[in-house]
Amino acid sequence: MHRAPGSGRRTQGLLGGRSEQVVRRVLRAALVELARSGYAGFRMDAVARLAEVNRTTLYRRWPSRRALVGAVAARMSASLRDVPLPDTGSLERDLVEAFGRRFAVGRKADGRAWARLLAERHHREVQAIIGSAVTERRAAWQSMVGRAIDRGELPAATDPQLVLDFVRAIVDARTSPDRLDAAGLTTAVRTVLAGARAGVLIGRTPRRSAQRLAQQRARR
Repeated sequence: MHRAPGSGRRTQGLLGGRSEQVVRRVLRAALVELARSGYAGFRMDAVARLAEVNRTTLYRRWPSRRALVGAVAARMSASLRDVPLPDTGSLERDLVEAFGRRFAVGRKADGRAWARLLAERHHREVQAIIGSAVTERRAAWQSMVGRAIDRGELPAATDPQLVLDFVRAIVDARTSPDRLDAAGLTTAVRTVLAGARAGVLIGRTPRRSAQRLAQQRARR
């Protein structure tokens, strides 16, 4: 069969160039499916229907559930890195702003999808997909508290993760939009910090300073 000159190139361009729109549609559909079904329930067919693409197009670029969810997770991780955690010079302001953002994101599809992945980290494939991003983000949160310890806002032996865990527990207990406002979040943060300043959130092992943590991450 005769093929017009350059027709193969145009087909390749169509698949690879038009693909930018297709990629956006597929990744958005995959995000919705992930937020709705989690990793265990994630279905490639459902993504294809939502994105209005055929299965061949989908599997040509993402041959497996792991590949597609990995692409979604990579975009979510990049979005997190693009918005650094606050560093206002006051731990109370930092925590209120950071947890306020976290609560707002958690109500969107991105936040729900990420929460589903976190809940399934016992799954080997999920751990492989998000493990490094979770470790990196945890270190960033701990460094935020570590800077405050270095400034003398909290006792030197304070466990940064305990501070974060207590605030997170209060925030996560108020999942309804009308149950967590700025005043409530501020009260939660102040209560946890009061306990930390009183020395009740002391770690069992010596804390590495925020500066040392940053230097170690830079060498990786």
